[in-house]
Amino acid sequence: MIRVHLSLLIVKYVPRVVKKNMIGFLIQSGLLLGRNSQISTCSRVRGRRCMVDSIEDVSDEELDGLLQQADGPTGDKYQLSTSEKDPIASALRAVCGCNEVKGFELMDSRWNGNEAIRADTDRGNYFVKVNRVEDASVFMSEAVGLTTIRKTETVYCPMPLHVGSLPKVGEFGPGAFMILEWLPLVPFGASRPEAQENLGHGLAKMHVSSAMDEIHEGKFGFVINNYLSLTPMDNRWTDDWSEFLARRMGLLLQSLFEQKVYARAPFKKDESSELINLTQKLIESLKDRFADVPVKPSLLHGDLWIGNAGFTKDKAVVYDPACFFGHSEMDLAIMELFGGFTDKFYNAYHSRIPKAEGFEERAKVYKVYHYLNQLNLFGNEEVKVEVIKLLRKLVES
Repeated sequence: MIRVHLSLLIVKYVPRVVKKNMIGFLIQSGLLLGRNSQISTCSRVRGRRCMVDSIEDVSDEELDGLLQQADGPTGDKYQLSTSEKDPIASALRAVCGCNEVKGFELMDSRWNGNEAIRADTDRGNYFVKVNRVEDASVFMSEAVGLTTIRKTETVYCPMPLHVGSLPKVGEFGPGAFMILEWLPLVPFGASRPEAQENLGHGLAKMHVSSAMDEIHEGKFGFVINNYLSLTPMDNRWTDDWSEFLARRMGLLLQSLFEQKVYARAPFKKDESSELINLTQKLIESLKDRFADVPVKPSLLHGDLWIGNAGFTKDKAVVYDPACFFGHSEMDLAIMELFGGFTDKFYNAYHSRIPKAEGFEERAKVYKVYHYLNQLNLFGNEEVKVEVIKLLRKLVES
């Protein structure tokens, strides 16, 4: 398998505004140390830091360099071991039937603490996802999403095999891990047109699949609450799509002013009055906006940006879902927001699901939703400016 660092995908495909967003979060979480900032680092500090003066003054090349420097080793924490007492090695033996765990190799690490590990055993390779600070319920909800996608037999995703807990070591933990089938992935990216087209057809098939009709019974939501990156998602079953979307969007707005799970400082309401007022107006307009739109519950990946797609020799693969049953167009909004998907993908997708009237306007609504989540995760002022611009266009139209 080719080792694909998330930082390299971000450097190649993600727009500058989102890169700056991520750098701001990394400063606040202690991974990058801002010389001129007054931000105190939190306890989840990783071992290597670098210094920056001001995000606003950083060039595109410097942003790319900072993101790649952030991919470094961590401090004292739980370390994987092949011993019988190790929770991951023990699970590989008990659940997967391995007699010998030969070793582990770090394949990738992500800004939210997730690490991708290859486990080498006498029964072959396994993929292990590790997070030293998350509760096991996070991976459990992801496993439910992966299993649901697999049951549609449309777009491929890895099979989850086991979810377990990790011990607390030093300031890290307790954490969690998930064991999945091993897939020989290669980078997705714009340079693989066959991957783009394959994913376009597969995602469209998933969106129109009737395999889960008995599960959702015409309602919007999911069988379990899950997470969009670090953001908890409310998946309560709801009859009306606009009501479901309004509740989700309202919770994202509310979360901006709370600390919750985020390393960023809470937004101040007196400095965000326009954002609050415009978002509330958009939320209030959703019922009318969708009054004549025939929305049927589709199984959504929920977080399908370029970093959550890969390719084997013969098929596209998706992973790290935040699944729920919603409007199919919502999956496309985040793909466009982050970039990296080409006309090959969109042409293949829309050959099966043509754009309906009002598609572009609804895409703006869904981008607001994902912008609000980006603000929750990173708290970057430039994203705040972008979402306010988009909200003005929507509210004034």
